[in-house]
Amino acid sequence: MKISLLLFALGLGWTATTLPASLVAQEETPQDTAIEPKSFELSLAPGVQLRDADSAIRILRLGIYNKNASVQGLDLGLINQTTEGISKGLQVGIVGLTEGDFVGWQASVVGIVKGEFNGLQTSALYNEINNGEAVQIGIFNRARDISGLQLGIVNWATNMEGIQIGLINIISGKESLQFLPIVNWSF
Repeated sequence: MKISLLLFALGLGWTATTLPASLVAQEETPQDTAIEPKSFELSLAPGVQLRDADSAIRILRLGIYNKNASVQGLDLGLINQTTEGISKGLQVGIVGLTEGDFVGWQASVVGIVKGEFNGLQTSALYNEINNGEAVQIGIFNRARDISGLQLGIVNWATNMEGIQIGLINIISGKESLQFLPIVNWSF
């Protein structure tokens, strides 16, 4: 419990220090140029929300089932989904699904980032990222290409530069010792 509170406090502190930077003009990517950011979103479900699902949200998103293009700031809901672009900040919910890139802390029961992930991913059950520099903490952690740490009961990476700590640790891209209990590593 104390570790969870400490991680939560660290995440809030990190978000508070990075939030002002996300509010200033940033370099636009081709994905972001057509999306005008909105400062606040409130939703019950996709289609029953203040903003269109293709809106980018900055600062705060609250709801039961949130679905927007991207979020930069605090993202609170039972189901949090972003569909494109880069999301930054703290995402807290039961399910976190980011189809684009994510920078920050994703705290959920199930957390999935299909793009590049850089930050901390904590879940009660399942974490998954495509690639990135990350710390994953959960029962089952999955990554295709990761640089960092996986801490859980089952840790599975295709390619990894870092350490896995858990009961079952798999780095399938290693030439030898792909499976090791307790600790596995690749550098």
